Amino acid sequence: MLWFKNAIIYQLNNDTLLNKDAIEKAIKSHLFIPCGNLDTTKMGWVSPYHDNNQNDFIVDMQGHLLLRMKKETKILPAQVIKQTLLEKIDKQEQALSRKLTKNEKASLKDEVMIDLMPRAFSKYNHYWIWIDTENKRIVVDCSSFKQAEDILAILRKELGALALTPLSIDKPFEQIMTTWVKEKLNFSPFILGDQAELKDPLEGNGIISCKNQEITSDEMRVHFDSGKWITKMKIVDERGVNFIINSDLTFKRIKFDSIILDENEDISSEEFDKRLEADFLIMSKVLSNTINGFSMVINKIF
Repeated sequence: MLWFKNAIIYQLNNDTLLNKDAIEKAIKSHLFIPCGNLDTTKMGWVSPYHDNNQNDFIVDMQGHLLLRMKKETKILPAQVIKQTLLEKIDKQEQALSRKLTKNEKASLKDEVMIDLMPRAFSKYNHYWIWIDTENKRIVVDCSSFKQAEDILAILRKELGALALTPLSIDKPFEQIMTTWVKEKLNFSPFILGDQAELKDPLEGNGIISCKNQEITSDEMRVHFDSGKWITKMKIVDERGVNFIINSDLTFKRIKFDSIILDENEDISSEEFDKRLEADFLIMSKVLSNTINGFSMVINKIF
């Protein structure tokens, strides 16, 4: 599924990523290669259309570029490693008629990993990367900054340089969101959702999670008056998308309204490439407007 579920947003500090030819060259320099017998993980670029497509590595829709990263991770159950190692240690100790040292056991564990790795099973993950050339922004659909940085490090290495700054604001996010709620500010088309997480900024504990709750109610005001600030908040963009905004300004659990998701229903499921392009164009326009609008709103709140 193309539709982003998360958005880790970076602002480009120069025009490095606005050159499509440079991006394509960088991608082709680091295509996905499966793990070898001794590899524990591999990452590389694949076509957004299909892993087996060896020709088209960028979807370009009116200046919005879509890339796709594939990651293979070799999985070895911990119990299998432990059992094999114990058997190997026992056998070695019997042969030597003594207990093995800590270093000897560590060396045996390395041998066990080398022996078992070719038989490990693989877990695959795919990550979407969207480059918005109009707003000079790059958005990664993954769940953490660590994952995003691993992906961008590959792109940075091949491009030679990649000056990016995570989306940020001048004032504490928690203070801004708490002010928005307490003062019941109106910023159409954005409205406050029914989910939030509150935390005391001084004590750092006593987290309160609310769902299906009127956020501006008197019940919630009691928590604000006790010194708790909002650290996560559901925001609804009435133009067709809602999301959870975190204190690090990452968008999580993004959901698009059905009217947007179904806009390209007239395109046959057999026309996968065409549907991907059409959906990406809609998603990029909608989410771009949401990011721009929300950034303006939170910078208005004092």
